[in-house]
Amino acid sequence: MTIDILLVNPVFLAQNQAERETMSPYFPLGLLYLAAFLRERGYLIDIFDGTFLDGPQDFAAALRRHNPRAVGISVVGPNRDMALVLADMAQQFGAAVILGGPDPTSSPATYLGEPFVDYVIHHEGELTLSELLQVLSDPSADKSTLAGIPGLAFRSDSGEYVINPRRPYILNIDELPLPARDMVDLDQYLQIWREENGYASLTISISRGCPYGCEWCQDSVHGPQYRQRSPQSVVAEVKQLMSRYEIDRLRVVDDVDGIDLEWLEAWADCAEDDGAVLPFEALNDLQRQDIPMLDVRDSL
Repeated sequence: MTIDILLVNPVFLAQNQAERETMSPYFPLGLLYLAAFLRERGYLIDIFDGTFLDGPQDFAAALRRHNPRAVGISVVGPNRDMALVLADMAQQFGAAVILGGPDPTSSPATYLGEPFVDYVIHHEGELTLSELLQVLSDPSADKSTLAGIPGLAFRSDSGEYVINPRRPYILNIDELPLPARDMVDLDQYLQIWREENGYASLTISISRGCPYGCEWCQDSVHGPQYRQRSPQSVVAEVKQLMSRYEIDRLRVVDDVDGIDLEWLEAWADCAEDDGAVLPFEALNDLQRQDIPMLDVRDSL
């Protein structure tokens, strides 16, 4: 069966000593958001999660099994080398190769310099990837169409790098479907967490963006425009995770947290009312020592 796109997590614990030493694997939540968004729009997709597999040979088998028209690989700095290995394999297979995530966002041209990378998506990817797949599925479309897709970078017919302007950020992130956690084996992740750490933890996102203007976040995937989900939507997701996966903790994976004390208080109240109180961890580097905020956090 041919699918529209195979979304790829290029992390193999078997080949990553640093990850094996910590043994606290989390699936990239951004990839699950992309999967849910594309699935909701009718695209045929699957996910290749390398975490518990042996290496690129498993990716080759997945390419043969799914026969994807496109392959989308999520890249952060530590997995760059493996991501490029898999990108090369995907192009040799005949799929259109799309890279996205924090590292390609910071320098699309660096990745376009690799001959086996066809497209780079910079900044938030849901709408851009959906529009790109629509173009790739149209045999009559040419590269002039690509110039109209915000957030996309590609090579022109003459080989020049074309980096389109950033797409406007999604303002109401409550409108996004919940991450497609059903498309990966989260039970295996949780088993590792219980065996190695004594508790089960999953990631969650409650906001996007960071308003403080630091160089990295200014050009990160979600940018400087801070947007929060409603406390009610977060609590509904937590209840779902507690029911399905029997988790003990949460990890909040946002660019920044603890900005809005009123929001945290509303989350705490809603969580208590709905029986969705769980301990959580967030950024490790505590910059704002706001004692009232910590009191609220301790109640969750």
